[in-house]
Amino acid sequence: MRIYLLGGSGFIGHHLAQQLERQGHVLDVVRRPYTSHALREHFARSIQGGEPYAICNLAGASLNQKRWSAAYRREIVQSRVDTVRAVIAAVEGLPAAPTAYVQASAVGYYGPSLTETFTEASPPGNDFLARVCVSWEQAAEPLRALTRVAFVRFGMVLGQDGGALPLMWPVFQLGLGGTLGRGNQWISWIHVDDAARLAAWIVADNRLDGAFNATAPHPVRMRDFTRALAEVLHRPHLAHVPGPVLRLALGRRATLVLDGQRVLPQRALDLGFSFAFPTLEEALRDFL
Repeated sequence: MRIYLLGGSGFIGHHLAQQLERQGHVLDVVRRPYTSHALREHFARSIQGGEPYAICNLAGASLNQKRWSAAYRREIVQSRVDTVRAVIAAVEGLPAAPTAYVQASAVGYYGPSLTETFTEASPPGNDFLARVCVSWEQAAEPLRALTRVAFVRFGMVLGQDGGALPLMWPVFQLGLGGTLGRGNQWISWIHVDDAARLAAWIVADNRLDGAFNATAPHPVRMRDFTRALAEVLHRPHLAHVPGPVLRLALGRRATLVLDGQRVLPQRALDLGFSFAFPTLEEALRDFL
């Protein structure tokens, strides 16, 4: 099957592309601009060749590369919603629909909590990140009339070549690592290999639709995450960066570090998906 991947040049997209190719799919990484005309030309190639095609959309403005000014918060939302709308307009103008549309989302959908446990059946939260995820997913609802639609709600994806871990690793190697904020906030993490395998499984399996949490089965609190990282590197766990310091340095995006939620991959587990790295210690040791 030919798979059109939007947002394929990012951290998760790179690993997903490799996973899809290993599984024998023909991959077409679609570059910007994501206009309906440009996308329609891409998708039409499959139709002309008589081959089935699927669309996987990871595209959207980065959450962690800029301060969240009012203008950039609008860009975070609109970059996601506008891309989905372009996909819909492109597909509606073609004689054959894709076999599947799989879209990224995030566990921020549920909003922050210190006490609740969330599964795919849980309702959305009402903070900024939750509203982003809700708007992103709702934008794709019209596609349900045409094809199978699934959402992959990614947690904190751990890898050596992207995400938060490359920023933390050298600090901890120097023995300067420690807890960020109060330490009781939840981190629903996942090894990048498991994240890519899970997303590829959802793309390829026609039984799967709706939301899936892309998180490992064993989320941890921040203090346990940083302690585990220090132990794996055989370094002390002494430092502490208070929340106000992080908010001063990062502005509104400090919520990515200071707020979290305990999210379980219930649907993946119920449907038999096997995690290669179910515990944090296993995941971190894989990066040594």
